Amino acid sequence: MFDIAKGINFEFGKKKKVEQGETITMKKRKWGTMEEEGKPTLAVPFKKQLCFFKYLLYWKELDTPHTIDCMHLEKNVFESTIGVMLDIKTKTKDGLKSRLDLVNQDIRTEIHPTPAAQSGKVDLPGVSYNLTIDEKRDMCQWLRGVKVPTGFCSNIKSLVSMKDLTLTSFNAHDYHVMLTVFQPIVIKAIKPEYVKMVITRLGYFFNFITQKVINEAELPALKQFITETHCQLEMCFHHLSSILCHT
Repeated sequence: MFDIAKGINFEFGKKKKVEQGETITMKKRKWGTMEEEGKPTLAVPFKKQLCFFKYLLYWKELDTPHTIDCMHLEKNVFESTIGVMLDIKTKTKDGLKSRLDLVNQDIRTEIHPTPAAQSGKVDLPGVSYNLTIDEKRDMCQWLRGVKVPTGFCSNIKSLVSMKDLTLTSFNAHDYHVMLTVFQPIVIKAIKPEYVKMVITRLGYFFNFITQKVINEAELPALKQFITETHCQLEMCFHHLSSILCHT
C-alpha cells in the first residue's frame, strides 16, 4: 500500500473530467477568466497518501495498520449497550427486526415477538437487560451527581436528560470514560448479575487496550478473556455480539 500511494501528489480543489486519462483543474477566478490546467490521472485507487506514512516511520512496516479504530469501536459499543438498557429509540438495537432474526434462527423462543390480540400490533416480551423506569431514573440521577476533576471529561450532568431518561451529546473521550469508568459503576442498579458481569468485562477490556504501555506477555490471556466475554455477550445481548467480531 505504501509503494502504491507514495507517488501521489494530491491537490485540493474541484476537478472536472474531460476525457479518459485527463482532468482539468479549475483554479481561482481572476478578472472574469478561468485558468485551466490539464494533468493525467494516476492509475491508483487512492486519492492521497495517509499522513501516518510521513510522520510514523514504522507505519509502512505494519501488516495490518488499519484493522481497528479503538475510539470508534468504543463509541459503537457504548451507544449500543446504553441504548438497549435505557431503551433509547435512536440507539437501541433490540427492535422487531432483531427479534424476527431469532424467530428465523429458532432460538430464544421466550422473547419471540407475539401478535397482540386486540390492537393487532406486535408485542416484544421484556428481557433481562431492559431497565424499569425506577432503574433508569436511579441511573440518570447517579450520573447527574458525578463530580470529576477538571479536564477529566465533559460535564456529565449536561449530558443526562431526566425528562426523557436518556444520554446524549457525547464526544469521543466521553465515550471512553463512560465505557471504562462510569458504566461498570452505574449498572449496579441492574438486578441480573450476569448483565453486570459482561458489561464490567467489556469495560475492563477497553481499559486495558487503551493503555499507553501494554505488556506483551499479558496478550494471550487477554485474547482468551475477550473470547469468553464475546460468548457471554452473545448469551446476554443476542443482537450486540457482532460489534466485537473484529476485535
